[in-house]
Amino acid sequence: MLQPAPPSDSIRDFVASMPRGYRHRFSERGIGDHAALALGRQGATARVGCFHSRRGLSAAALCIVADDRPGLLAIISAALVMEALDVVHAEAYTRHRIGENWEAVDVFWVRDLHGVHAEELTDARLRSLEETLTRLLLGETAVADVQAVGHHRAPAPYEANVRFVETGDGALSTLEVETVDRTGLLLALAQALFEQKVQIVRSEVHTTHEKVRDRFEIQELDGRPIGADRRLAIQVAVLAAIDPARAS
Repeated sequence: MLQPAPPSDSIRDFVASMPRGYRHRFSERGIGDHAALALGRQGATARVGCFHSRRGLSAAALCIVADDRPGLLAIISAALVMEALDVVHAEAYTRHRIGENWEAVDVFWVRDLHGVHAEELTDARLRSLEETLTRLLLGETAVADVQAVGHHRAPAPYEANVRFVETGDGALSTLEVETVDRTGLLLALAQALFEQKVQIVRSEVHTTHEKVRDRFEIQELDGRPIGADRRLAIQVAVLAAIDPARAS
């Protein structure tokens, strides 16, 4: 269910708190939906809702809002796996709120693995996802348990390319991952990065014709860029997450 749009000045303040470039990637109506969800959270552990999208991805457009923290993308991915929702495309953002924690505003386009063809999930499905995500965030359900149940080996032929790309200012390192799609892949990748003790600042997930191309802008937990001495270990961890059987 789409939330009523907040007043225009509240939406302007919301957009101002988001990273540069955010406003150019979504329609005015979609931004209003994101703002309504974030501004209406009011201390809830997490809020989940649909938003208006014109991307033409034939998938349900979800916005998930929660306090930012290390490993958040892995936790959200675990909730999606538990709810049998497959990620087609995703973008992760964080916004600064004066005097409060940084807030994650993550958007996902998902398909229902139960075979229901719909571009908007029912209110019951949204509430179930929100409840599942809240349990994970509160530690009532462990991400590791979800990962063990949800793992599926990558289909043949196995392909993977994991590389670092430097940003212009050197403040962040961008990790690019290209491989074959499988259920739970985003969870495996996000959990691998969390276990390497790096922070995902921004991410984009693209799936086209069973091929995945993901980009993760990452940095050390204290904000430092990823040093050359750390990159090989991170690449190996990500490759192992893509297909543990081949890494063993």
